[in-house]
Amino acid sequence: LACAVAIAACGDDDGGGGGGGGGSEAGPTTLRVGVIPIADVAPLYLGMKQGFFEDQNLKIEPQLAEGGAAITPAVLSGDFQVGFSNTVSLLIAASKELPVTIISQGVLGGKTEDEAWADLLVLKDGPIKEPKDLEGKTIAVNTLKNICEVTIRASLADMGVDDSTLKFTEVPFPDMNAALEAGRVDGACVVEPFVSQGKAGKARGIDPFYVNTAPDLTVATYFTSKQYAEENADVVDRFVTAMEQSLDYAQSNPDAVREILGEYTQIPPEVAANIKLPQWRKDITLPTVERLSQLSLEYGLIESEPDLNELIAD
Repeated sequence: LACAVAIAACGDDDGGGGGGGGGSEAGPTTLRVGVIPIADVAPLYLGMKQGFFEDQNLKIEPQLAEGGAAITPAVLSGDFQVGFSNTVSLLIAASKELPVTIISQGVLGGKTEDEAWADLLVLKDGPIKEPKDLEGKTIAVNTLKNICEVTIRASLADMGVDDSTLKFTEVPFPDMNAALEAGRVDGACVVEPFVSQGKAGKARGIDPFYVNTAPDLTVATYFTSKQYAEENADVVDRFVTAMEQSLDYAQSNPDAVREILGEYTQIPPEVAANIKLPQWRKDITLPTVERLSQLSLEYGLIESEPDLNELIAD
């Protein structure tokens, strides 16, 4: 990331996509947007299909990546103009004074357990009967020292669990249920579509950690580099306008979300038809970002809390 910052400081001189202006005479501005092939980013693809970005004279080119660890440096170097990342990753980046800025809501964790699309799964017939039984046990997370670990620790602590005894190990989301069923872990941080798959099999949910940490948790957002935002303010404004339309459309049209999932993920149609969809709204829930920042400091992920007024664009 430090190398990426040095590159970003010199600007993007390759003449590639992105860039300023993007007026109608020059044709649409192309934005390479780093995303993960999961349900969370369905609004971006729906917005492309519905013409919301085209209406803003933008051409979106999604760039698939495995996670924020790859997306953040690509945005900072100018390879991507916009990226999608969970909030904790961006808090960590900002605390290290990396020039990132959040420009749009990405996905919300839900207000209630009924809306929760992420859950801590344990075996239905296993030894974990209640949250307290997880003390001293091993929990699978997709990335160590990140949002799964932060929210699970906070949620379980609120239920009286000594979270300092928890052990975490890294397992990719698609492998979570297999690791749980094989007994390699005692619990698993799982998101859709893997929550529904797990519960249809040998697992049950014990802690909808996003909702329990904070209702309407801002789980992930779209961001860009400060340099790009300053040099291309009009382009960023147009992206945000189209993105907000896309978020509203996705929330109001769940059937369209389920249909489009098959176009950019490997989720089969029969699975997409039954998963619990994420929640989308255009507003960033600032108090929940503040909570994630405080928890990240408490758990040692950051040495000091970043200035959220600097991190989140007006």
